[in-house]
Amino acid sequence: MKNLAFRWLYILCLFALAGGPARSQTVSPVFSQTLLQTPYLYRLQDWADMPAQRLQVRLRMLDTRVGTATLYLKMELESERIKLGNPYPLPIGINLSGGEEIVLDGSQLGIYFLGSNLHVSGADASQFHATGGILPDGVYELRFKAYEAASGNQVSIQETPAMFHLVSSEPPLITFPAENATVFFKEPCQIRFQWLPRHLQAAAGFQTEYLFEIAEIPQGVDNWKEYFHTLPLIHSQNTSACFVDYGPHEPELLPEKAYAIRVQARCTNAMGENLYIKNEGYSQVQRFSYKETCPAVSGVRIDQVTSQSARISWNEPVEARSYKLLYRKNGKPDARWFSLDEELPVGSQSATLPDLKPSTGYECKIQTHCVHTCSQDDVVYRFTTLSKDNASLECGNHNLSPDSSRSTQPLEKLMRFDQIRTANGFVIEVEEAQGEQGTFSGSGYTRIPLLANTGVKVKFKNVFINKNYELVSGSIEAEKDKNSL
Repeated sequence: MKNLAFRWLYILCLFALAGGPARSQTVSPVFSQTLLQTPYLYRLQDWADMPAQRLQVRLRMLDTRVGTATLYLKMELESERIKLGNPYPLPIGINLSGGEEIVLDGSQLGIYFLGSNLHVSGADASQFHATGGILPDGVYELRFKAYEAASGNQVSIQETPAMFHLVSSEPPLITFPAENATVFFKEPCQIRFQWLPRHLQAAAGFQTEYLFEIAEIPQGVDNWKEYFHTLPLIHSQNTSACFVDYGPHEPELLPEKAYAIRVQARCTNAMGENLYIKNEGYSQVQRFSYKETCPAVSGVRIDQVTSQSARISWNEPVEARSYKLLYRKNGKPDARWFSLDEELPVGSQSATLPDLKPSTGYECKIQTHCVHTCSQDDVVYRFTTLSKDNASLECGNHNLSPDSSRSTQPLEKLMRFDQIRTANGFVIEVEEAQGEQGTFSGSGYTRIPLLANTGVKVKFKNVFINKNYELVSGSIEAEKDKNSL
């Protein structure tokens, strides 16, 4: 009987020892409410420096009969794709008595957001780390759970989280010039670069300033989008407007160059806080080409053709600053172009080519020189100088007759711009021809000196031309005057 009583006493002592901590636990529940004010922060490091009034946590001990208890807090911040929080309650004692309510502000809660006190998980965790702690877009809940310091048990049974929606702002969208557009040179320079802001919905209370930058893209550089900061910067400018008027007071842009531009939006409120905008507020880098319109001359006329000279005249475009008259012998596509010694000044609408060879076909073109560039792909005009015989023909002796005494070895092919010579000294420039092995039909023109070198249209059918481009048999007949050569 005595041993049985001792055994029950031993069992009761074990239960007492096992239940000792439970009897010392504060069992009164705690109410926890989290309050958060806009603007919401995207960089987690900014949460650690949260202004005091922007974040609050209210704690209240619901049982008025309980004495003072020491609590620890654990923060949880989560959305559908990411969860951040303290892996355990931080051992920062908070004393709370029964029925009492206390309010903690951002200056006291910043430590819960330090990276060393956080664990990150979820589908967007890798993106969070890759961006240096930028919270992805989403609907978030922020709560603080209360734990009793003595037992480690959670005592917050009613938690009201702060709910907020993060929608990151987009950087500006450049609207002029468009990507890979061509901007044409004008004098004086006047280009309005424009962009569309895409952050204003979230920028209430913030002041926006834009940084506009333009850089030259060197020839052969392909990775200019990724390495804009390495390009030769031509101009940068701060503005509060959504455009920049680039004029003659800015550094000169040169035609035939390529340029890249970008715009950065920066938003700051009265407290010095910056609004988060994707890509650090930078727009996409866009390229444009800068070109000068330098038109070719029009209305080119060739007259006063002699055996040694020809006059070229033209209509003047308003963009012209000077001209270059170029010429060479016809029939050699790779032949060198020659020019008059000096450029012809603006206002010059005609020039004479001297020292030409008789009975020779020539090509000529007039190149317009503008402020920075010159005209391209100028039209080539052709003419043929007169032979010495042709230049001294007597009135009435205009017969384009053959000469049977000439060589009878046939010409294989007759091409456009080839020249046929008659026995009377006329030179026929071929416009079109058909046939082969000496026998040809077609048309062309020649010039009559006694008619002020008027171009006369001619035609021929089944004539025989020898290898020396001489008319041996057949007839070439005048058709009509050719007023424009």
